[in-house]
Amino acid sequence: MNPLSALASGFLDLVLPRHCAVSGRPLLDDETGPVAPEVLREVEVAGADYCTRCGAPQGRGVGAIKECASCKAYRDGFGTREIVAAGDYSGVLKEICLALKFGGEQRLAPVLAAWLAQLVFDRGLADKVDAVIPMPLHVFRRFRRGYNQAALIAAPLAKTLERPLLTGVLKRTGKTERQARLSAAQRKGNVADAFEVQAGRTSDIEGRRVLLVDDVMTTGATLGAAARTLKKGGAKGVYGALAARAVLGADS
Repeated sequence: MNPLSALASGFLDLVLPRHCAVSGRPLLDDETGPVAPEVLREVEVAGADYCTRCGAPQGRGVGAIKECASCKAYRDGFGTREIVAAGDYSGVLKEICLALKFGGEQRLAPVLAAWLAQLVFDRGLADKVDAVIPMPLHVFRRFRRGYNQAALIAAPLAKTLERPLLTGVLKRTGKTERQARLSAAQRKGNVADAFEVQAGRTSDIEGRRVLLVDDVMTTGATLGAAARTLKKGGAKGVYGALAARAVLGADS
């Protein structure tokens, strides 16, 4: 946050009570985070039961599996070695993602990054990645929204992992339709040639294993297209980190 934004935020805190970014209730002085504690307790963060292929949380006792019902039909995979997702795209976690993406609640990004960082450490990925790359937005969409939610999550995640944050390496080649409006087949075609490695930046990823960060994955079309582009650009391997994992084929 720049000094002017920090000053404005401090002034607003004096004039208006801080509020929970999800429930809207006023926050108490000792509630320093952006989300009320009782709301955070409703989030079911993924644990030891998950699919390494697509990141989908599994039922208790299943453990870590290499394929699940959510991704079995996607034989082409997602261009990644493994995917980590903080949880299912439902309930409070979905509300947090929506508030960050469309509600301007940028203060929620570090919350999502903290959950992801813990999972990345717990699952042994921290030692497998050399750099962190956020999923890029097209320049027009970035201008209209004012920020890239994936980049806001990726920055504190990279800092916690003590890995370089590589922004501007991966770029959108053109504006695509919003994936939520398309079928699974249409999503794949929509992003087939949507990415490229920025000219002169291949040396940043050549021979390196990168952690590709995004907010929500549904069919995996966007993540797959971006991951394959990075590998064509010289990346040794790509891992995925997602704030939330929607049921494949469901709108997000």
